[in-house]
Amino acid sequence: MKKVMFALVASFISGAAVYAQTQPQTETPSNAAVAVEQEQKVKIKSEELPEAVKKSLEAQEYKGWLINAAYHTASTDTYTVELKNGAETKTIKFNKDGKKVD
Repeated sequence: MKKVMFALVASFISGAAVYAQTQPQTETPSNAAVAVEQEQKVKIKSEELPEAVKKSLEAQEYKGWLINAAYHTASTDTYTVELKNGAETKTIKFNKDGKKVD
C-alpha cells in the first residue's frame, strides 16, 4: 500500500511540474503597445520634419542642442526627435503642430 501511495504522489508531482513548464508566457499590454509603436516609427531626415516642429525646436530650451535622429509615427502622426548636446542626449515627442507630447 505504501508503494502505491508513493507512486501516486510521485506521478502527481511530476505531472504538476510538466504542466507548470508548458504555460505560455504572455506580454503585458503596455509592453505590446510599446512594441507596436516602435515598429511603426520610421526614421526621417531632420529636413522632413514639419515646419511647426522645426519652429518649436528653435525655442530657448533647445538652444545648443543638435538633432541626432528624427522619427515619424504614422498611426499617431507624431514626431520623435533625439537631441544631442555633447555627451548628453534627450528625446522629445511632438505632434504635427509642434506641440510637445508626453
